[in-house]
Amino acid sequence: MAGFRLPTRLSEVIDRSHAVSFSYDDRRVMGFQGDTIASALYASGVDVLSRSFKYHRPRGLLCCVGRCPNCMMNVDGTPNVRSCTTPAIDGVLVRHQNAWPSPEHDVLSFLDRLDRFLPVGFYYKTMIRPKFLWHLCEPIIRRLAGLGKVDPDHRDATVYQHRNLFADVVIVGGGLAGCTAAIRAATAGLRVVLADDQPSLGGHTRYHTRPITDTGEYADLPGFEVALLLARKIDAFPNITLLSGASAYGLDEGNSLAVNCGTEAVKVRFKNLILATGAQEVPLVFSNNDLPGIILGSAALKLINMYAVSPGQRGVVVTANDHGLTAALELLDAGVNVVTVADSRPQPTNFGFQDQLRSRGVDVLSGFTIRSARGSGGVSEAQLVPVDDSSSGNSEVVVPCDFIVVSVGFDPITSLIAQGESAVSYDSCLGESVPQRLEDKYFAVGDVTGIHDAGIAVDQGDLAALEIVSTVNIESHDYKTQDIADLKSLVSEKERLYRTNLTENDNRVMEGGKGKKFVCICEDVTEKDIHWAIAEGFDEMQTLKRYSTTSMGPCQGKMCLKSLSAICALGTGKTISETGTTTSRPPSQPVPMGVIAGPGHMPVRLTPIHHRHIELGAEMVEIGEWKRPHSYGSPQDEVMAVRERVGIIDVSTLGKLDVQGEDVPWLMDQVYTHNFSNLRPGRVRYGLMCSDAGIILDDGTVTRLDQDHYYVTTGTGNIDLVEQWFRWWTSGIRNCVHVANVTHGFAAINIAGPKARETLSKLTNIDLSTDAFRYMSSTSGYVAGIPALIMRIGFVGETGWEIHVAAEYGESLWDALLDAGLGFGIMPFGVEAQRVLRLEKKHIIPGQDTDVVTNPLEADMSWAVKFDKADFIGRSALKEIRDRGLREKLVGFVMENDQIPSDGVPVLRHGQPVGKVTSARMSPTLGKGFGLAWVPIDLADDGTRLDIQFGDRIASAVVQDAPVYDPDGKRLRE
Repeated sequence: MAGFRLPTRLSEVIDRSHAVSFSYDDRRVMGFQGDTIASALYASGVDVLSRSFKYHRPRGLLCCVGRCPNCMMNVDGTPNVRSCTTPAIDGVLVRHQNAWPSPEHDVLSFLDRLDRFLPVGFYYKTMIRPKFLWHLCEPIIRRLAGLGKVDPDHRDATVYQHRNLFADVVIVGGGLAGCTAAIRAATAGLRVVLADDQPSLGGHTRYHTRPITDTGEYADLPGFEVALLLARKIDAFPNITLLSGASAYGLDEGNSLAVNCGTEAVKVRFKNLILATGAQEVPLVFSNNDLPGIILGSAALKLINMYAVSPGQRGVVVTANDHGLTAALELLDAGVNVVTVADSRPQPTNFGFQDQLRSRGVDVLSGFTIRSARGSGGVSEAQLVPVDDSSSGNSEVVVPCDFIVVSVGFDPITSLIAQGESAVSYDSCLGESVPQRLEDKYFAVGDVTGIHDAGIAVDQGDLAALEIVSTVNIESHDYKTQDIADLKSLVSEKERLYRTNLTENDNRVMEGGKGKKFVCICEDVTEKDIHWAIAEGFDEMQTLKRYSTTSMGPCQGKMCLKSLSAICALGTGKTISETGTTTSRPPSQPVPMGVIAGPGHMPVRLTPIHHRHIELGAEMVEIGEWKRPHSYGSPQDEVMAVRERVGIIDVSTLGKLDVQGEDVPWLMDQVYTHNFSNLRPGRVRYGLMCSDAGIILDDGTVTRLDQDHYYVTTGTGNIDLVEQWFRWWTSGIRNCVHVANVTHGFAAINIAGPKARETLSKLTNIDLSTDAFRYMSSTSGYVAGIPALIMRIGFVGETGWEIHVAAEYGESLWDALLDAGLGFGIMPFGVEAQRVLRLEKKHIIPGQDTDVVTNPLEADMSWAVKFDKADFIGRSALKEIRDRGLREKLVGFVMENDQIPSDGVPVLRHGQPVGKVTSARMSPTLGKGFGLAWVPIDLADDGTRLDIQFGDRIASAVVQDAPVYDPDGKRLRE
């Protein structure tokens, strides 16, 4: 039976004066502001919230913190929303998942009786023959199993943002330990970022009404009042940045923490890290342990104390520690009927709790645990047995009930800290996996250490903050080294006593019972499945996890890894320490793709000549961050203008670096594959840059202006990468190199064509003749009265010059060139015409014709790699590739018919893809399609026939090694 509203609780977070209503499966559900969707449903009598992944068994509330799959629903079109943590908002539309027609009555529940035909890994072992059988069964299996379904037509209108923060110390977790550390560090003047995944601070104290003992100033205060006090203290510090409802999901290199704040991804760069992530309560493995009505102790306390909802009418508490006993007392305090408490310990740590329970009429069974829950669609009774005789029927006690509270242990939340170099291992005394070795300036405090004691948590948080303060703020804070030593000694002694007095029974799996014993409630994996998988040879945690799919569901092991380790150890005869655990990888919490992607817009950069393009009617396109003219009319007309007359193009988007210093020649030889130390002033050379692995990073030009002064251009959009690359290779070696990014300081225009010399001569007194101004040379002078750097280069294959002027003169130079070229039929051309022109010359564009594994040798650019140099970045890798022999090659091709392939279509051999087209266009020179393509080396010879796929058709092309236009480069040098 589902819960009901309790009388007003002092600790409740709901506002009974503000009612809310929402739609659940087309019926109206009432709640209060502060309710979650799940708490409002539970209070309204809905106890079956979902159906399970594989067997379609009914599932109800379990953890109430979003770490299990039981409460996942579709909310406003978004699947797999955790309703137990999602606020109930007026008008929201909520629907169940993975059940038909409803969670209470699911037609597919018959699958629960077919478990013998669906053993662990059945999809690997059945439906293999005949071959077509799997293709028939696969879509059916996928439709029957699963959780929520993604609606491809659903549009998320959420706006996501990115933000960066910097902190002396970042604290993950806003419980007692985390808040104590934050207050201590902030008092000392440190910049603190406190990230907590709950909507309010306080951790587990928020849902406790009993006093928190042995906590100094918080002693004897009810837990929820401690939480409110902590929140007020934190709010009073201007140097504490609080991220509430924020899950830290990634710990990256360079002291960087990724935090999901709902609609915002925050990257925190820190000097020190305090992990106060706490511990999650985990279920017990027993027969029918997934029935609706079985709930964790912490979840039950949340229901009664935060949402004023009773978990049922008549309950049983199963525990192995004092937390379960105090939970039973709090349930009684709230007016909830608890009839029996089964404590698996023969003797508790504190007899006072059991005495209080007995005095209030509760039957306390020491040394008892649960063997089985019974009921159809929900709990109707609990079968309790002695721990030392749990496999037989002797002395069993059957208690009628409609809910069972399970509080038998915790699992520290170490998934974040395990992502780095810190070590997490099993502590046999505590019975939990805890941080054992932390990276420098990392600290772990509170429940994550496996010590579940509020007083010790406060001291641990205080100590961690003091140790940080002593190192980063030594001058501004008066502290005594002896005080830290004394506190450290006190904490160590308290931890030792905690371990000594620990009497928790950590038996994770109960024997006996006729129903299924679920280890992983996400994937419907039972204890029997685990033993079966081990018997089949999957006896290592990593392979066992993958074969059985345990921990691979929505909870990612939060509810099941502890039990999985225990069962694996039992099945293999190893200890839990020897068994180990699985690898923790980011994200440790679910993160929407929109949060990772960030804003739906990119910064837009405009060239200094942008408005002239608009006035000329250019069609603008986005290329990286830049707006560039695609064309001003017909791209083919623009191509012919450059080939026959003269054209100009705005190339201000090129990255530009001014590099000076006596060691610059050395740097150029290191970062480029060509020689630049022997480049004479006034000369230009093509520059190709590779990574250590020989992969092409960028190409551009390098102009030597003086002995220790170079001017570098990079590909559009690559300037940041190249600048960082230069700085990386000059950092820490004390060389005299100064790198300045001057991209936005200069406008650049390329003028090219047979009439380019005549046009430009009208604007300058510089001698532009072939003998005076040779190809690949540069000079400084005046063009249209504007100081300019002029380079004779030719990306488009015609006689041309690239003119760089101060950005404020960009429009003036553009206007002057157009006016000077009127008599020669000058025409501006855009990037589409430029791509055709460069393609006819077989000039590559990195990123278009290359990818993240492309090297210059296979890209047919070996002419740009000078192995006779002593060294350059990527030399060893390229030498190895050269000696090994090329495996593929970038080749030119010409179509045999009038078809033009699309960029990216496959090149085929015997009907199978073996390569791809990177660029293809119509060539005005040839009158047919042509382009560049990657092909295996045995298809790269001149004249080889290629098959290129066009949808369902195949067209033929022929490899042409030489450029299709001016293969000898005579036009460039005229």
